[in-house]
Amino acid sequence: HQTAFVTIGSLINGLSLLTLNIVLARVLSQEFFGIFSLSVLALSTMAEISDFGLNAGLLRFAPYYIATNQTDKLKQLVKTIWQWRVTLTLVLTAGGIIFSYPLAKYLFGQAQIAQYLAYSFLGIGGVILLGFLATFLQSNQRFFYQASVQSLKGFLRLLIVVILALAGVKNLFAYLSVYIFVPWILFFANYGVFPEKFREVEVDGEVKRNLHSQLAKFSFWLTVSSLMAIAGGKIDQVMISHYLGLENVAVFTVAWQLIQVFPVLYGSISSVLMPKISGLQNKADLVAFVKRVFKWVLVGTIGVAFLIYPSQYLINFLFGQKYAAAMPIYLVLAYGFLLNILAIPFSMAVTIFNKTHIMAIGAFLQLVLVVICNLIFIPRYGIMGVAYTYVISLVALFVWN
Repeated sequence: HQTAFVTIGSLINGLSLLTLNIVLARVLSQEFFGIFSLSVLALSTMAEISDFGLNAGLLRFAPYYIATNQTDKLKQLVKTIWQWRVTLTLVLTAGGIIFSYPLAKYLFGQAQIAQYLAYSFLGIGGVILLGFLATFLQSNQRFFYQASVQSLKGFLRLLIVVILALAGVKNLFAYLSVYIFVPWILFFANYGVFPEKFREVEVDGEVKRNLHSQLAKFSFWLTVSSLMAIAGGKIDQVMISHYLGLENVAVFTVAWQLIQVFPVLYGSISSVLMPKISGLQNKADLVAFVKRVFKWVLVGTIGVAFLIYPSQYLINFLFGQKYAAAMPIYLVLAYGFLLNILAIPFSMAVTIFNKTHIMAIGAFLQLVLVVICNLIFIPRYGIMGVAYTYVISLVALFVWN
């Protein structure tokens, strides 16, 4: 029941983003759509890098304080993480703007996109703080509220983009502005969900040290794992841009957009199960929980597998014939992503035992594998080589988990 709320909210957000990309792919040239894709990639990557395991730490410890009515400790935890989030927002926004030209020229190999990258970094804070707000709602198990915020984020972005497209707007900065400022608006509109006057609570020296220690012990390896996973997940488009050009970035983006239903399912299941699994009392309960979850996840995954092949024709229908080259890429990516869903119960068990170094090692191995395989496969198979690399890395990570 609760997973349904989160899934529906994420699907609305995901479908809105998919439709937004369809509109932009038709309105803009392939080159400008590629620039938009890389700008959004840079923004989302910076925001994800900023996490440092803080949201996971909030989700790991806040449910316990809420369940035991330890309001003061909850406020102290929220305030501590809030201060780190605001500091990271300021540092990453300034750093992103300052280094936008080197990133454009040397990382993406496209110096002409520097001004667009610099502008997109103004949205880092909105993404970071809205994600913090959504995690707090998740910790409270207010899944309907969380889903509503997610839905509204996607719907507002899509609505404004459609209005601009119908008005004949071709300016890329206008479309980037929509992507940047909607999260900021939603964050300030929903700021009241946090504990009352949490920013005014006093955190004495000993409590502060304990909080920092608690979060650091849990989050350090999770942060390393997250950074490795982010690099592994984003480096594909960077290497495509560098070796194959902006048009191939656009083709890969189309294929990638269509498989976003899988991260929605993954995130929805994980976000509901995580606060529940955190409350289990012993290993026997955990083993029983993991077995039960895996059984139902396996059944659902088999059902989804039958839908993948016919769904490839949505690319021609939605994006147009010029993106037909994305169809085989989509098939390889989609079948590979099923392994990520099957791994959910195992990765949660690793987290609950606080064995987050296992996740970090796995993410590092995956990143190394992605870089090596892309260097081998891109010259041989072109853009399809990136898809083959992705599947190989997922198989390796599944076996490791």
